Amino acid sequence: MNLLATITTKQASVIRARWKLEGGIPIVPGQRAISVQNRPAKIELTTLEQLTWPKEGYVLREPDDAGSSLPDHPAIAGGMVVYDWTAKRIVWESDWGDRLITPHGFVLADGIAYVADLEGANIFKVSLSEPGKLLGRISHPALNDIHGIARTKRGLLVANCGTDCLVELDFEGNALWEWWAAEHGLTMTPSGLSRSSGRGREHRNQFYHTRYQTTHVNNVDAYGDDDEYVLATLFHQGMIVRIDRTRPPEQQRAEIVLAGLARPHGPIPYSGGWLVCNSLGKEIVVLNAALAVVESIPYDGGWIQDATELSNGNIVLNDVDNHVLVELDARDRREVARVEYDADWRMAEIRELPGRWN
Repeated sequence: MNLLATITTKQASVIRARWKLEGGIPIVPGQRAISVQNRPAKIELTTLEQLTWPKEGYVLREPDDAGSSLPDHPAIAGGMVVYDWTAKRIVWESDWGDRLITPHGFVLADGIAYVADLEGANIFKVSLSEPGKLLGRISHPALNDIHGIARTKRGLLVANCGTDCLVELDFEGNALWEWWAAEHGLTMTPSGLSRSSGRGREHRNQFYHTRYQTTHVNNVDAYGDDDEYVLATLFHQGMIVRIDRTRPPEQQRAEIVLAGLARPHGPIPYSGGWLVCNSLGKEIVVLNAALAVVESIPYDGGWIQDATELSNGNIVLNDVDNHVLVELDARDRREVARVEYDADWRMAEIRELPGRWN
């Protein structure tokens, strides 16, 4: 059994230093874990100039151009690793340098991995048959601070924290569907500034601070016979929401599925339903196919960034504060394995690889 994991940066100390200067994220109702991201504010970030700026040295690349979009920022580069989960050891590590600079969300489909480059604002196709080979990129002007990605029947659904939007793309980078939070009443940022929709503008080369994001929409998936329903996570609001794409675009408001969460991530496909990481609530919530809560799995640790179901029915979660992957038994949810990783890695998502890893 092999497990693929993305590492957004291998220099998390740089990110932690930035969080400290920026004041981090405030404590929210329902929060049970204190994270390294919770820091007393040192400065007040209340003006547009403090919250947005151009990405220094950003380069817009063509799909077949293998160059880095952020060639001046190699220090933040991350990577991907494969664990032999039976042996609990890393058996492969990417050597892309800064070409796919900050891998974050990904989905396994079509015999490849579609990997979101968070800061680079691209989606890369990564070969599984030729392990780690970059096969090209998919991009669109709406992409910014990409977190989650999902395969649909038509293409890829992408959650963009930076632009507070969801976009479905075909494999040439054409938009098939767009949903902008500000167009559906979600216009107020944590900084107290109002934000309008950014539809139609170039966003890949811009930085938008977390406090200038009205939702920090960080994960997305679709379901239904024709992917007519979209599930997404609103990080700032602490909610899982559903969007009905059969309605006219102006009526596609976010319907609350689950609320009262503390900095959530998900939904993640799970047998008969979904997993939701209540990231600072010290739990994983299990939803069934009807989106009803059927179980809460407690976890006495730090920030739960991601979780995934293994082929044996067990669940593996990623605790980024304690730099550890934890496996929970399928029946009694007790901890059966714990694998630490480098304390300066900011690991993101984890998924079991199908078949063998050559």
